[in-house]
Amino acid sequence: MSKESMVDGIGERTGAKTRRGQAMREILLSSAIKLIALQGYAATSTQAVLDDAGVSRGSLLHQFPTRDLLVAAAGEEAMVRMMGSVEAGLLRHGDLLRGLMDFPNILWRVQNDLPARALTEIQLASRWDPLLEEGLRRAMANVNSLTSAKVMTVAEQYGLSDLSGLLTEIYLLISATQGLAIGRDLIGDKVLTTASLALLKERFVSAVKARMPV
Repeated sequence: MSKESMVDGIGERTGAKTRRGQAMREILLSSAIKLIALQGYAATSTQAVLDDAGVSRGSLLHQFPTRDLLVAAAGEEAMVRMMGSVEAGLLRHGDLLRGLMDFPNILWRVQNDLPARALTEIQLASRWDPLLEEGLRRAMANVNSLTSAKVMTVAEQYGLSDLSGLLTEIYLLISATQGLAIGRDLIGDKVLTTASLALLKERFVSAVKARMPV
């Protein structure tokens, strides 16, 4: 099964393009994201999603014929929701540069929401599930492209230099905050987590300021 069939095929082979189909899809994905985040990938069966969503098995199979398709779509939807939360956080500042300076805090809040927790579970599960891995690759590539485009917009607007270096800093920050969220849950050391987050923010703000025009 190709990457295209795992991701693009989800909407094309189902009724997702109709209003009713899209509404059903969103209900199912919301339940899948919630359950994966709270119970884990292994414990989230299609029956558990059906029970939580309160829909028939036929409705689920019409949208997602297999569990792999459902989980891959849940991972993609989780990323879309994360991106929406990040963008909303940036826009709340009313100034994109100020929003970018606060990116570590915005990202940390997003990493602690259900979509991010679900995505982490799905990413870990994809290491042992080739079909799920295929479904996530293209979705993650799309998110990376969107992130790069948004950074370019800010960079061009404020004359920031070394775009590739800034993108590397953002990638490092995303990976680090995801790791911190996992470590905080396992270790439970809030003081260490807070200090680490402060260090990440200091590094990122310095990296942005170093790229601002003199």
